[in-house]
Amino acid sequence: MELKVEKRILSFGEIPGLSEASEKTVLLLRHSFRQSLNGGTYDPPLTEEGRAYAKKCGALLAGWKDVSFGASPRIRARQTAEELRRGGGFPEGEIGVHPEIGDTAMFTRPEYLDLALASGGIAEKLNSYFSTGHAPNMIDLPVFARGLLDFLTGTDFGRKNAVLATHDILLVALLSVYEVYPFKLDDWCGYVQGAALFRGKNGVWSIAYAVPDAANRQKYALFV
Repeated sequence: MELKVEKRILSFGEIPGLSEASEKTVLLLRHSFRQSLNGGTYDPPLTEEGRAYAKKCGALLAGWKDVSFGASPRIRARQTAEELRRGGGFPEGEIGVHPEIGDTAMFTRPEYLDLALASGGIAEKLNSYFSTGHAPNMIDLPVFARGLLDFLTGTDFGRKNAVLATHDILLVALLSVYEVYPFKLDDWCGYVQGAALFRGKNGVWSIAYAVPDAANRQKYALFV
């Protein structure tokens, strides 16, 4: 598949207009601020700040037409998708759940993520994975990124356009493998930041890094 890489960072406010000139748009975003993973669960909900921030980000997409919403199976992702929908004033509708964009998707078996979290070595594991492209019990980075791209560009999400809430590790995999943005451990994909994919009238897909406000992009360090 031919893929055009856009090196500039897009603001959410640009998405509706760019989408009008495209046949299809998929906006894949990291979930908003969540409660700690150290609170006894690896599936924590959003904080109140996280809910408010996702809603504020959704307002930046107001006026975008023919949009469906979906998410990773994790609670924080589903809540983010709902707050984005609510903030943008989009019609009520079901939030589609997609295991393909879950945080376990890049592991060879889903339980390996929880085992890595429980061992306390997840940061080192991810550092090795994103540095070398390989890590025990994980799908090789280029292979995973290609599969994720194929899912995003080949799936009918029910409407012309889709907003999907996922996780930072998937987004860094996609955007780094295709050289959209050179993420580092101290310059990570932040909350409600992600990838914007557009299919042009000629059938060619393009990909860009999208954030709420490109002029004031916040930097985050890898935080698990």
